[in-house]
Amino acid sequence: MIPVLRPDIDEQTTQELIAVLKSGWWGQGQKTFDFEKQFAEYVGAKYAIGCNSGTAALDLCLKVYNIKGGELITTPFTFVADAIVGEWNDMDVTFADIDEDSFCLDPKSIVITDKTKAIITVDSHGRLADIDGLRDKFKGLIIEDAAHAMYTPGAGKKADITIWSFQAVKSLPTGDGGMITTNDDKIYERLRTLTWLGVEKNTFQRVGAKRYTWDYDITQADGLKAYMNDLTSVIGLGQLRRIDELTAKRRAIQAVYNEAFKDVKEIKIPMYSHTCQYYTMKCERRDELSDYLASNEIATSVHFKPLNMMSYWKKAEKRELKVNNRVWKELLSLPVFNTLKWTEVEKIIRCVKEFYAR
Repeated sequence: MIPVLRPDIDEQTTQELIAVLKSGWWGQGQKTFDFEKQFAEYVGAKYAIGCNSGTAALDLCLKVYNIKGGELITTPFTFVADAIVGEWNDMDVTFADIDEDSFCLDPKSIVITDKTKAIITVDSHGRLADIDGLRDKFKGLIIEDAAHAMYTPGAGKKADITIWSFQAVKSLPTGDGGMITTNDDKIYERLRTLTWLGVEKNTFQRVGAKRYTWDYDITQADGLKAYMNDLTSVIGLGQLRRIDELTAKRRAIQAVYNEAFKDVKEIKIPMYSHTCQYYTMKCERRDELSDYLASNEIATSVHFKPLNMMSYWKKAEKRELKVNNRVWKELLSLPVFNTLKWTEVEKIIRCVKEFYAR
């Protein structure tokens, strides 16, 4: 079966990972700080703070700005993390509609009230969210979820704070993990302690003295045990070293799919994505096509079944989500990843065309 997504690492990263395993230091240490520094430089941010997941990063973004209660507006066309962090911080979550082609939050659908305290917007499929449009309507906290945008030029430049994800199928995969980027000195300093339950000095810093310093202070109670470790970070360093190569292959596959399907009347090829986190096309008889491809050992997926279609999250659909509720029924994601062979791409294209030619 050809999978939809599949991560890989190169031999240099494998050897560096083995070295960390043998070093005896597996927690947060120098590799983590190196990854944070190099990541911040790559995306053009002043600071980067590593986390154990993108979800933890989202939660900490609300906590570091002391957001508690009130309304969180986000998209239903995403993974549940963007909504659940609102509930964790006692917020009332409200979904707004998406753009027809980018699948990002549509500023025209946003309704701001005196209870609105934050917006989490997603760079869906690697396409940049319209943060300027959101800012025209809302002057409060805007969090950019750039989990799909590693690295779309311009990501992380306009929101108040940005999170990134390194979960196993992202375009910079480390197994799991996340990053927060900010240019605010005070926000950065507070996030440092928030990632470890308010502890003001991490173990690596205390071991770095002439002898182990057991004494430390706890300065706040809002934090999580959410810091990144050196095992994850050394994989991240290797993937960051290869990121231009990895995304170039995805874009090449995207271009070949687009050329192959542009004249198939039952398919609408997707809007361009720099990262091509997913190759998600609009197509007729979506479920039948998915079954046909599965019978030919080709896996597909739907990105995403909207959150308002989930039993628990129906309550967040407080206004009509006309585009979201219609568009997702047409969407199918085809395989796209760095090690996908060109012979496999040819097979996928052939099978899609065979299905519509029947």
